[in-house]
Amino acid sequence: MILKNISDISEQDLTALITSGVAQGRTIDYKRDLPGNADADRKEFLADVSSFANTVGGDLVFGMDEDQGVPTAITGVQAGDLDVVIQRMENMLRSGISPRIRYEMQTVVTQSGQKVLVIRIARSWSAPHRVVFQNHYKFYGRNASGKYPLDVNELRAAFTLSSTVVERIRSFRTDRIIDISDGRTPMPFVVSPTVALHCMPLGSFAGQTQYDILPFYENPTWLLPMGTTSVARRLNLEGLISYGTHQPCHTYTQLYRNGVIEAVNGNVLAHDYKGQLVIPSISFEQYVYGYLPRCFQALQRLGSGGPVAVALTLLKARGLKMGVDTRGFEMGEPIDKDTIILPESVVENLSIPVGKVLKPVFDLVWNACGFPGSENFDPEGNWINRR
Repeated sequence: MILKNISDISEQDLTALITSGVAQGRTIDYKRDLPGNADADRKEFLADVSSFANTVGGDLVFGMDEDQGVPTAITGVQAGDLDVVIQRMENMLRSGISPRIRYEMQTVVTQSGQKVLVIRIARSWSAPHRVVFQNHYKFYGRNASGKYPLDVNELRAAFTLSSTVVERIRSFRTDRIIDISDGRTPMPFVVSPTVALHCMPLGSFAGQTQYDILPFYENPTWLLPMGTTSVARRLNLEGLISYGTHQPCHTYTQLYRNGVIEAVNGNVLAHDYKGQLVIPSISFEQYVYGYLPRCFQALQRLGSGGPVAVALTLLKARGLKMGVDTRGFEMGEPIDKDTIILPESVVENLSIPVGKVLKPVFDLVWNACGFPGSENFDPEGNWINRR
């Protein structure tokens, strides 16, 4: 794989593959020509793409010649209208692989006008994917020699990995909720209604992933805690914690070495209104809505992309009512549970508007208080300024 964002790949990066003799293998493959229209060509293309998704992801590069797997020249792809060809390839990927995969395409134009098409296939966490074109129904993986059909044992392992990742994420989240509820936080924490936001990259639970968190220690503004500007930070066994300086602490964000982010705040979920604890519906959602993009940006800086499981939990929430500010703090019904564990949302692309991720979650909180849904978002997940 070319170690750059796909949108930043240039002719110099392609030339470096040649001068460095980067052979095709598990994470990169070179093709001189675009896939043809024959059924065999289409099956070959789909097999190549699915093999990356079923393994660790990688780049499929069209428009480069190779000799025994080592790139030798940039030849460019031959296509009258490359946009039409790309559309045809995207149609093949949508209908020819099940379940669907995540990928990006980028055309690199050289100084001489040659066009190289790079397809970046992400590692999949819903693997294994199979080629279903023309009743082909085969699964492929990749090793240093290229793609190959998966055998029965490898298929069993792939299916097991997908379910294991989900189980590990939910087990981790459950353990953290219990610890926060019982006061086993990284530092003494306020006893009050609390919101916990978890961003959990699926890749963090598929192996022994470890990231370098020291740059976040050296750049403290990269991951401030939610809802405060008075902060401190320190390294700990788990990674790095950024926290509010009030005592006891009312907000902290823990960055784990495996890429998980845990943001906990005990000051934004409930306010006292005439003797009743209410959820300040606008400011509460605004805090979370504004903070999630910071988490996504931190993951990108860390080198951890999607997919990411995003989870919101409300603790010590029993008795809270929803404060609907614009109607004189209409309150609805009290929440009847101490802990509200809201469903995880899996985010494939970290550039997605966060309102689309959070609106269904916030709707459930409003439902718990007797309202049809959040009044701070339109149906498409865009923030509505109700002030």
